[in-house]
Amino acid sequence: MSSVSSLDSESKHSDEDIPETLTDENVNVNLTSEHSPVNGFILLQKARLPGALVNVVGVVVSYTPNRKSSGTDYTCSLILVDPSIPNNVKGISVNIFRSRKEHLPDLSVGCIFIGKHLRINMFHETTQLVATKEESTFKVICDIANQNQQFPFNMRQHAKEIMAYANYLRRWSAFLSNPKVGNYTSLSRQRRKIEELSPHMFFDLIAEVVMVYPAENAVDLYVTDFTENKLLGNREYRSNTPYGLCSGSILQITLWDEHAKDGEDLQIGTFVLLQNLHAKINSNGDLVAALHGDRELRRKKIIVLDKNDVEIAKLTRRRNAYYEEHRNSLERHERDSFPEPESDTTEQSITRIRCNNNIKFTDIDDIKDCPEPVGLFRTRGRVISVIPSNFEDFSRPYCHGCNKVMNFAECKNCTQCSERLKEFKYDFGLLFEDELGAGTLPVLITDEDANTFLDGLPPVNLCKNPIVLQKLKDRMHRLLGNVLNSQASCGPLIDFCVMSYEVKDEYDKPIRIYKMFDTTLEDE
Repeated sequence: MSSVSSLDSESKHSDEDIPETLTDENVNVNLTSEHSPVNGFILLQKARLPGALVNVVGVVVSYTPNRKSSGTDYTCSLILVDPSIPNNVKGISVNIFRSRKEHLPDLSVGCIFIGKHLRINMFHETTQLVATKEESTFKVICDIANQNQQFPFNMRQHAKEIMAYANYLRRWSAFLSNPKVGNYTSLSRQRRKIEELSPHMFFDLIAEVVMVYPAENAVDLYVTDFTENKLLGNREYRSNTPYGLCSGSILQITLWDEHAKDGEDLQIGTFVLLQNLHAKINSNGDLVAALHGDRELRRKKIIVLDKNDVEIAKLTRRRNAYYEEHRNSLERHERDSFPEPESDTTEQSITRIRCNNNIKFTDIDDIKDCPEPVGLFRTRGRVISVIPSNFEDFSRPYCHGCNKVMNFAECKNCTQCSERLKEFKYDFGLLFEDELGAGTLPVLITDEDANTFLDGLPPVNLCKNPIVLQKLKDRMHRLLGNVLNSQASCGPLIDFCVMSYEVKDEYDKPIRIYKMFDTTLEDE
């Protein structure tokens, strides 16, 4: 530990040396004296003694996506620079290890990284810093304008100095034409939702691809994160946009230069991380975004997320919430666009549907207004939409140990415990509309209630069992009518039973769930 003490003491100086607000002039004075402006921290170029623990602050110029290490941990890597790093050196590498993927930092190029108790390591005669899960703490500052940053406990005594130095580093990286960082770091950039966007903003975005249109020398990419922005409401999109999204939820991104090829290969339904987007208002008054090439730093800025990524689970929950909130009005608008069919299909009924008639009948609106969170109800409605849209995904792998249904039918291992998956479970949802088209009810169909609803159709891998898949399609098509062809409210009315209960969402707020109960859809 003596080596650590010597390094720390080498960078220490009195509080009088640290001004309350750093200016370019007084920071340069401190840097030329080879001291970090933050008490107890060192400049990156001073990290030389292998095995020592050091504290550093720097600008992120590149990084790798979070990933599984060769062992049991999760890891990511980044490159840091500060004014002590020579122009002919790319920076110093930092490798971070954590037990859980969500504990890794949320990085972007140009953000400020503060690391405490990083261990100096030599790899092929190159200095690296390692943030171990036992010794190290870190803090990432993307929004430098936010002065109310929450620091780890062991950094709080230096928080004022760190923020002052971080402000200087952002100005240094922006105005000194540093080729390692690029001039776009002059603006505060962080990961945003579509609802948070405004003109002239640089940002990162996680979203789902809904359309891809190659254009001359560019590609127009249309994405959504299932939030809405009123500045996006001027465009009209095709009626078959996935999930019936309105234009206010879809962002047009023009991909230029080397990114056009990456964008052209993207598939609809892919979840992506898009980095260093620039928002602006186009000639039609719409908010759009662009992703240009980077001549100085050729780095991939379109990253396809792994199917097991936690960000996909967050987007899926947001999509379900969007679906519940908007489907009623969207389907009504779509229904008004179609002429009435010659035959009266609104009074159809499925004769081979069984439910518990001993349960009192309740209208859909009255079910949703019921003050009691738990209850059993019998009601009447027709299906106006279904999630997921592919029947193959109705039955998905299930981990008995974690009691968890996977998000994708192709999953081989549990995303939580990594156990090999052998069992499948039904897990899908139907959105019902009442007879008058005035109220809707989202109904989850899973577990034993799904087996009752689809009596005789075992939960199997539907991608590999075409016979079961075809039987499922036959039953569901009678229930759905032509809903899958976007002809809303043409399905038959049915009586069915639901159970209501409450769960906590990701923000620990109670939400009401409705689950199919004691109802069977039979063969003809």
